[in-house]
Amino acid sequence: LAPYFAPRRLPEHVGSLAIIGLAGGTVARQYTAIYGPIPIDGVEIDPQVVRVGQQYFAMDAPNLTVAVQDGRTWLAHSSGRYDVIVLDAYRQPYIPFHLTTVEFFRDVRDHLTLNGVTAINVGRSRTDFRLVNALASTMREVFSNVFIIDVPTAFNSLVIGTVQRSNLIEYADNVTNLTDPRLLTVAERAAGRIREFKDPGPIFTDDQAPVEQMTDAIILRYMFGGE
Repeated sequence: LAPYFAPRRLPEHVGSLAIIGLAGGTVARQYTAIYGPIPIDGVEIDPQVVRVGQQYFAMDAPNLTVAVQDGRTWLAHSSGRYDVIVLDAYRQPYIPFHLTTVEFFRDVRDHLTLNGVTAINVGRSRTDFRLVNALASTMREVFSNVFIIDVPTAFNSLVIGTVQRSNLIEYADNVTNLTDPRLLTVAERAAGRIREFKDPGPIFTDDQAPVEQMTDAIILRYMFGGE
């Protein structure tokens, strides 16, 4: 759903994708199934994960170009621009801190097209959203608008940033133009779980991004009876 948070977006406007944290290639397969053989650059730091994806998960689409590299390093040396950049990089359950900072998200924005969006997968518990809120407030330093989808039946949220100014009315208008039943099913699952983020919060920078500390606090609270 990430592309439809940008204003006036239709499925035919999605023409390129970058994935930082490719893993077995699930996101690449999903986008190819919906949008056709658009060019996709996938970045995965672990070559063994790439081999597993190619051997067991049919990660062999001709439109997918795989780079075995650290995501931020790859982005810094890339000249490409993308309609969507997805970040799903974990060393479970942690997001590498250097992929959560204002400086990193500025680089992401610089690699997006004029109507581009970025989406990052962020872990949480049922009630402890401190890491989600920290990432969202950091992204608000860079992107015009930030939206959150709380994924049902899961311990994570998607945080989405748009290059252009947008709002939930624009998103709703875009969704009314969808005809693919698979996209409509995803939109129905997300309904009622989407909000625009406007709250103040901590800002992660290259000098201070306590992702591990915050994640540990969420885990400990959950273990000792929190939600």
